[in-house]
Amino acid sequence: MNNENTTNNIPQPDPSWDCYLTHHRLLKAKSDIDKLIRFISDLESATATFDQSINEDLFELVSDLENIRIPIADA
Repeated sequence: MNNENTTNNIPQPDPSWDCYLTHHRLLKAKSDIDKLIRFISDLESATATFDQSINEDLFELVSDLENIRIPIADA
């Protein structure tokens, strides 16, 4: 892992690393979660429109997380 390059104090792996794609997908999910948290933090009051938008974003995030898998080679 290349510890010289970091994002938010998270070491960035070398692209040749076996788990590089999983790492990248998890960082994207984390970024999306951080954006949603900032969005919610800026809201002063809930509305049906905001609730629907948040639920749609959450559904997409959960779906993205469910699709992140580390390939396992047959033993």
